[in-house]
Amino acid sequence: MRNLLVLGAALAVASGQSTAQTPPPCCTITAINAGTGIVSAKVTATGNVFQFKVVNAATLASLRVGQGVYANLTTHQVSLDGRSACCAITSGPQAPGATPVPTRLPAAQPPPAPVLGAVTKGTVNQFALPTISYGTPHPPSAIREVVLPRFSGRQVSASIGGKTVTATVLHLRGLKAIEQAPGLPDGARRLLEMHVKTIPPGGPDHYIVNTQLAQEWVAAHPVPDYVQPTQDESGASCGHWYDSFDCAGQAVTDEWRRNWDKAVQAWDHVSGELTHDWNMAQGCFADHTLPLPNIPVQFSITPQMTVHLEQSGSQNLGGGGAASGTVQGTVGLGFPIQSDFTSQLDLFYIPCLPFVVRPKSLAGNGTLTVGERLTGTVSATGSFHKIFAIPPTGGPQIPIEVIPIVVGGVPVAELDVSAYIEGDIGVGGQGKAEGHFQIDNPHKAAFDFSCSGAGCNASSHGIPDPTTASEGASIQGQVYVKPSIYTALQLDFDVDALSARVGPQPYLLGTASGCEAVAGAQTIGGGSSSQENHILVADLDWGVDLRAEALVLRKVIGQPFVHSVTGDKHLWFRDLAPGGSNALVAEVNGARQATAGKAAVYKVRLPSCYPYTNPVLYRVSWTGNATPGATPQCQWQSGKGTCTFDPTKDLAIGFTWPTAGSYTLTVVPVSDDHQRTFTPAPPPTQVAITVGAAGGGGQE
Repeated sequence: MRNLLVLGAALAVASGQSTAQTPPPCCTITAINAGTGIVSAKVTATGNVFQFKVVNAATLASLRVGQGVYANLTTHQVSLDGRSACCAITSGPQAPGATPVPTRLPAAQPPPAPVLGAVTKGTVNQFALPTISYGTPHPPSAIREVVLPRFSGRQVSASIGGKTVTATVLHLRGLKAIEQAPGLPDGARRLLEMHVKTIPPGGPDHYIVNTQLAQEWVAAHPVPDYVQPTQDESGASCGHWYDSFDCAGQAVTDEWRRNWDKAVQAWDHVSGELTHDWNMAQGCFADHTLPLPNIPVQFSITPQMTVHLEQSGSQNLGGGGAASGTVQGTVGLGFPIQSDFTSQLDLFYIPCLPFVVRPKSLAGNGTLTVGERLTGTVSATGSFHKIFAIPPTGGPQIPIEVIPIVVGGVPVAELDVSAYIEGDIGVGGQGKAEGHFQIDNPHKAAFDFSCSGAGCNASSHGIPDPTTASEGASIQGQVYVKPSIYTALQLDFDVDALSARVGPQPYLLGTASGCEAVAGAQTIGGGSSSQENHILVADLDWGVDLRAEALVLRKVIGQPFVHSVTGDKHLWFRDLAPGGSNALVAEVNGARQATAGKAAVYKVRLPSCYPYTNPVLYRVSWTGNATPGATPQCQWQSGKGTCTFDPTKDLAIGFTWPTAGSYTLTVVPVSDDHQRTFTPAPPPTQVAITVGAAGGGGQE
């Protein structure tokens, strides 16, 4: 039999009810793992071993070694009763040859269909959907970045059952392609011209046609001359008919709506007439879905790239960047990526046009693990900032594999699997910096997605916090590195007919700050003194967005799906100064001598080198049973309390000691509201206070 794109059984003809019986099982269970749900079985005819997974606990408990089962090694499904599929094959032989799993009860199935679905007048007609499967994945020759022409004839090959099958199909993109492409018989062309005008904007108007089958089908099913596409008064254009090749993304006009309504009415009328004339079942001209689930998308790669920072002088760096001074060094990015997904491809199929299919949607469910590693060596003087695009050279896609798509035993298209990386790194700073750092940000994102011509939807199942590895710096000033990288799984059906791109979009902000300063410190009741303070700290924030987008002709269509999974989160803070940064030690100024029964006021703040403005939590304690004054920023208990306040401003707190004596006031900063925790805790600031008796002349 010739390799025709019958797309399965095309149209089957049945008179009365079928009396077909369920065939005997093809395979036998050889082992059962009750812990994992994995069941081993072998094909009786060949002895080939495969495994399938049983999710339902009750079903798993009912199985026994030696039990017969049905397996379809093309669709990777198993049936226990020969009537309905229960389980997915997880490993084993790829060659078909076992009894297929019926999609409905044998009594409801029509007998085998003739090749072209020829009919006899007066019969009661039914139609069966064709089988859809995938061939053995193979490595890509190169990433296919280009947009294919409006129409093209292509050869598609697939390894099926150990044999290579090749078919020639015609790819048509929109109305003009149908009108202009050679090789289409007149009746098929007119029907497709009518059908494509009923597709709304965003709907798939990409047709994959077997022209040989189209010629034989139309010869057996004549299309009357009255079947003609509708015409508009102004000629075809984006304002009148939607064509994804020319009109993607353009707004729908009122004129287009009127023409579309007219085209839908004409199609409904013609399909009803031809259903009657060809003696077909109702619904024969409607779109049906061919689902292909459980396509494994599994790979592990380790791409790396390096960004060079060399800049000097006062200049505009481009990309929103500028420099005054010099900067040199490198920032390295590594992306170990592991994908463990099962994907699903859905195609549109019209039983009364069995020579054509169209893409409907791409979906998937699984995990993508990205081990983002950021390393840097920076030497800078002056100030600088620049945005570096990622990747700096080459395209954003890394080809992984190509999966042939097979309909009715004939390869019709291919599903390209690739990793997609894009984003940028912001690098900048001021002062003088000499440093190096390394930050690991591994994250495992579990999510599912579904993309069609209307866009994408996705949801995540949980992303744990990443970890950091090592760091080091010697900095006077501040240097930051902020990568915002989108690492995604990309699936391209038929190169550019429909693409789905989905993955986590993590973002990091790493900042290292260093300062040395000498400031005048004034103590109330005393003289002015010089006080040195310094700091060397590093801070890392992160977050993850889940991003998904659908593409047609390599252009994003619909509204991209972007959802914040974690929100902004502080990940890590570290004091890097040998012996600790004394700019983390609180300054406490106020009266060292007080009078019993009178309030004494003290001012608390952090030194001038402290680089952040987020409110700081201070822990305060005292001796002598003093009564603290009411302060909105503080919460007091007996002999202790906490206060939250701007570290760059004076926090005024008052205490009244009831009796004379020698007492202490202790203040230590603990954390801030950005979730930076000062660990190890900086040394506490302890002030000795002498309280004189009332009327004894104590100073305030």
